[in-house]
Amino acid sequence: MTSVCQRRTSPINITRLGSGGGGPGPGGATLVLLPDTQVYSLLYPGLLHAQTGWVATHAKKWNILYVLHLGDITNNNTHDEWQHAADALSLLDGVVPYAVVPGNHDYGPSGDASERTTLMNDYLSYSTVAAWPTFGGAYQEGRLDNTYHLFTIARRKIILLALEWGPRDEVIAWANRLMEMYPDRYGILITHAYLNNNDRRYDWKDTDHPQDFNPHFYATPGVNDGEELWQKLVRKHKFVMVINGHVLGDGTGYLASKTDTGLICHQILANYQFRHLGGEGYLRLLEIQPDGKTVKVSTYSPLYDSYLPDADQSYSFTFDWPAE
Repeated sequence: MTSVCQRRTSPINITRLGSGGGGPGPGGATLVLLPDTQVYSLLYPGLLHAQTGWVATHAKKWNILYVLHLGDITNNNTHDEWQHAADALSLLDGVVPYAVVPGNHDYGPSGDASERTTLMNDYLSYSTVAAWPTFGGAYQEGRLDNTYHLFTIARRKIILLALEWGPRDEVIAWANRLMEMYPDRYGILITHAYLNNNDRRYDWKDTDHPQDFNPHFYATPGVNDGEELWQKLVRKHKFVMVINGHVLGDGTGYLASKTDTGLICHQILANYQFRHLGGEGYLRLLEIQPDGKTVKVSTYSPLYDSYLPDADQSYSFTFDWPAE
């Protein structure tokens, strides 16, 4: 066991993985993370097709439960980019359910996030997403900006909340009501901006640590950042994971925090947009092992058919489920 990285303020224990990969094995399951595909939608749509095509092809072998898009689906919120994204995501239709969240680049004129207008719902089919039996509902009927999904991981009931860029207070209130409606379910939250690459939640009040690209530094009305989401939503309920993209630098981060329920919440940042070709096709795989507790984290590119070996791209953690 080694520290994930010496630079981390709160080192965690990780397990280095081998270069091979063939899924979690019988009894296991996989969540696939697609962060910040904006450059693909703008310039290299074939790479996004390669990602979703790989998922569709390997869905059965890897027992892929869900594909989670972490936002910035497009770069400039334009018709052409949304068409490219829609075409690629359509490869998942009828094969694997998916959840999407809008990022800052998916909002406003030219993706400037000055307002919460988006072309997303003109191109991504609400009815297709809602047709999956795992779809629970939406904050606004007919819109994919804020949705929830119900499924199981290792016999544990899960509620997945997929929330907009810098969620508004009224959206957080809706999310709290959902968690209260499903007290027997464990929560997973995906949103575009939450954890920074220094393993700290974004917190605009914290002037001692970098806050580059904090939602409060955009013109988007009514935002909440990571620390506000933690205080207003996550810590109050049985959340076991929060996952986001958005952040540059090395585009990775991890933080384990105990919620008021006593459960450990694993908070994960993954983003590859700064790499060659806007990400080189890398996606993040969360493989829940047959024991139902161990999660193997890896970073794989269908373009190269290879994994990133770095300690913060290839590690494992454990869910601390209570005894059944």
